[in-house]
Parts: sequence; C-alpha cells; structure tokens
Amino acid sequence: MEDKHQHAELNEKKWDGRAGTFERKWFNRFNFFQFLQKRVISLLDLREGQHFLDIGCGTGWAVRYAASTVESKGEFYGIDISPKMIEKARENCGSCENIHFYKADAETLPFENDFFDFIICTNSFHHYFSPSKALAEVYRVLKPGGRFFLLDFTADGPIIRIADKWALKKDRAHVSFYSTQEYRALFAQSGLNYVSSKSIWRPLTWQKVHVGAKS
Repeated sequence: MEDKHQHAELNEKKWDGRAGTFERKWFNRFNFFQFLQKRVISLLDLREGQHFLDIGCGTGWAVRYAASTVESKGEFYGIDISPKMIEKARENCGSCENIHFYKADAETLPFENDFFDFIICTNSFHHYFSPSKALAEVYRVLKPGGRFFLLDFTADGPIIRIADKWALKKDRAHVSFYSTQEYRALFAQSGLNYVSSKSIWRPLTWQKVHVGAKS
C-alpha cells in the first residue's frame, strides 16, 4: 500500500475523474445509491438548529436531501477529498445558505470540537488510509450525545471477504472492508460507544449501517 500522501493523491485523482458523471452512473440512474442514503438519513432525528455532516459527500446529494427533511433550518455540511466533487456539490446546491461544502480529508476535519449533532459516512469508509484516525476525528467534532452512522459493505461473510481481496488487487484506492467485530473495535478505540448495526436493505445483508454515539 502507498503512504498516506500517495494514497490521498490516488483518491483525489480517482474521484476528480468521476465528478462530472457521478450522478449519471448506472446505480444512480435507478436512484439506488440515493435510496441507500435515504435509508440512513431516515434513522436520524433531525431537528431545528442542529448541525449535520456527511463525510465523503461526493456531489452532495445526501447533504441536500438531509436539509430538505427539516422544516426549520439547521446547518448542513459535506466534506470530500476530491476538489472537483466539492465543486460539483456547490454547483448542485446553488445559493443554499445553510449548506456548506469543503475540500477536506476525513482524518483532518476542518471543524471545531463538539460541533455536530449527526454525522454520516456512506460507502466511502473502505477508502480511508487510517480508519482509526478518521473515527478519532468523528469523535472530536461530534457533540456529547451526538450520533454517527456509517454505511458500508461489511465483511461478516465470504462474499464480501472475497470482494475485499478482489478490490485490493484491482483498485489501488481501496483499503479494506471491515467486519462488524472490527467496526466495534475501531469505534471503541476512538471513544465512540458502538450502539448497533443493521442491514439497511434486506436483500443486501452485507450492506450494513453501524451506529456510534458520543457520551
């Protein structure tokens, strides 16, 4: 595996190259990726005045959708390692005053301590060079009582373990798919309380959302 700097450059290049067509890929033509993100956001109890963050936000669809579910305004943020994804996210948002996008690394979040009520991360965690550092940052910026929702392929069975080995050979930006047990350990290491995990959609039992909370 490359060092952190090389890995970051790989991910920037990969996602910069997909920014212009990302929402037109086959899984988004059928709104599948958005469907999964809606499932995650439906688990949140978003209220007036709260702060929301999407880590690895891509073109910002989930941030815009989360903002649309709150009748009274809160503040909604997205970060992504790809500058072109962030450029596209801002373009898609237009003049939304309470939605903000930043080019940033998941391991160095540009926010103050105890800032967010809810943080989500959907299908990007397997690209993170140091998952423990990323979760330590989640813990730092999450308010006491705040919750973190992580959706990704979960290597509890042979299918995803095989897929993980294949991805390591084919995609230099890939790091790992983790098992539920590994997520529990990573959450505990960061200080997050591991609350639960569940399949986000029954046919895809390996696509799980893992929920953590800050005491």
